[in-house]
Amino acid sequence: MPYTITETCIGCTACTKRCPTEAISGQRNVLHVIDPALCINCGACGVVCPPECILDDLGEVCRTFPRKEWPKAIVIEDNCIGSGCELCINICPFEALSLEHRDGVSDFYGVATVTEKKCTGCRLCEEACGWGAIYIDPPREMLKKKVAQPVAAG
Repeated sequence: MPYTITETCIGCTACTKRCPTEAISGQRNVLHVIDPALCINCGACGVVCPPECILDDLGEVCRTFPRKEWPKAIVIEDNCIGSGCELCINICPFEALSLEHRDGVSDFYGVATVTEKKCTGCRLCEEACGWGAIYIDPPREMLKKKVAQPVAAG
């Protein structure tokens, strides 16, 4: 099930700017809609929605984050095979990933690096990487308005 926008949408357009697939449409100050055929269930829209009116693929309200806490890609350099793969780089719709050359390694062109300002945390890179070299932080579970709290031992 794709993400959806509830009637409490204020039409601020924050979600339309953040969506990596341009699945969200609507005019300013008017209820926006998400095209289910284009939505990839990434959650990028929910983290920027001021009235928290976006429901995730399970129908739960997405949580808005301050900019410094927006989800972003993290590269595990030891796992990244770099040149010759580049799956994460090629799939990123915002060109937030690139190869960075590492000195001292003659047969290797570098590892994937993230330009945080460009990254939406859409998870396309995480899903594309077959090496476990990239993940999005925070995890999807933390993007929900109501996060399950650990049960205290009693």
